[in-house]
Amino acid sequence: MDPVVETVVGNLEQLRQDIHAGLAGQSAAALNWRPYPGGNTIAGLLAHMIESSTFLLATGRGETIERHRDEQFAATSPDAATLLAQVDAAWTTLQARASAYTPADFAAQYSMRGTPRTGAWFLLHIGEHMLEHWGQIQLTRDLYAQQAG
Repeated sequence: MDPVVETVVGNLEQLRQDIHAGLAGQSAAALNWRPYPGGNTIAGLLAHMIESSTFLLATGRGETIERHRDEQFAATSPDAATLLAQVDAAWTTLQARASAYTPADFAAQYSMRGTPRTGAWFLLHIGEHMLEHWGQIQLTRDLYAQQAG
């Protein structure tokens, strides 16, 4: 496996483990809580992380997939176990998509919102994007715990 691809896949696995450690045992109320009107829930942010990363990984290899951005942020979860099982199922797909990248994919050019990007940019950008939202999820979790007493 290419060392860059191997690193991305390893980072994805570490993030999956961190998500498990950070969200295991959280209540449905915590997972579905909005910190302010119109704010994002933990469940919604995770759904967005998964769907947007799938989209980015596909786009970076010249594939076109449909997006459902509004539905992502409206996602809810009945409990942490269900949410983490969804994460695990999605991560298998994300890691397989990332593992499929080749040096030719790295060099290929695709458009992202009108800006030309290489396949390498798409592969590397998923980590940046996911970690941004993982930080938001941790903050939301901690804010919920604080306000819930």
